[in-house]
Amino acid sequence: MYLPGVAMDSYLDILPKGSTAVAVKTKGHNFFIVNDGISSTGCWVVSNDRVDDYVIVFHQTDSVNKVYIGEFVGKNAEEYTERQGIKYPRYRIFIKNLRLVLKTNTTWTSFVGKSNGGFERIYLENEGQEKPKYLDPDSIEAEEGYKKDFSRMTSSRDRKLADARKKNDNYTCQSCNKKYFVNNKYIIDCHHLNPISLGKRKTQLEDLISLCPTCHRIAHTRVPPYCLEELKDLMKKYI
Repeated sequence: MYLPGVAMDSYLDILPKGSTAVAVKTKGHNFFIVNDGISSTGCWVVSNDRVDDYVIVFHQTDSVNKVYIGEFVGKNAEEYTERQGIKYPRYRIFIKNLRLVLKTNTTWTSFVGKSNGGFERIYLENEGQEKPKYLDPDSIEAEEGYKKDFSRMTSSRDRKLADARKKNDNYTCQSCNKKYFVNNKYIIDCHHLNPISLGKRKTQLEDLISLCPTCHRIAHTRVPPYCLEELKDLMKKYI
């Protein structure tokens, strides 16, 4: 929480302990603030599968830098960048409850605890450490951090309930009606009809549907995600 008159020059001052964030530095281009709505920033090369608790936006200006933090909602690929012949999607990141928490003359590199300021988008975590710590998106540590975060999320979603939903749906995608069984394992996801990113609540079996990985990703190319009927209409073009 920001306290007027109290110096804060590290992301550790605003990122709650035990949580992760994707942090971006911007001069304001493609940064849209919507009070009491969904704000966004774009477009960034980020992991398609990674899910963070928060988004930190470091808005660099000629006078004073402004730091915002909000809850991660989702992302949508809007642009592409090519590196060594490979195209990478650039995502718009959607944020809820975005708020200005700091005005500072601290530089981006000092704020995130990184001596090399080459990255304008990095991953951060607060494990109660005294000094800032960043995660390179391609590092083993970043991958392990994501798995740990994913494990915590699946626990809160109630893994047994998700498994029951998949079994009830006969491990079949409820959007495209396809079933994949590879190496003695069903390839199927469990999708929340009401995204858990909108807040904690008691999930019931009827709140979940089974989707193949492709349909699941398509569902989340919009905020809020496509409902099942909309997904079915979209998939009619490809079936």
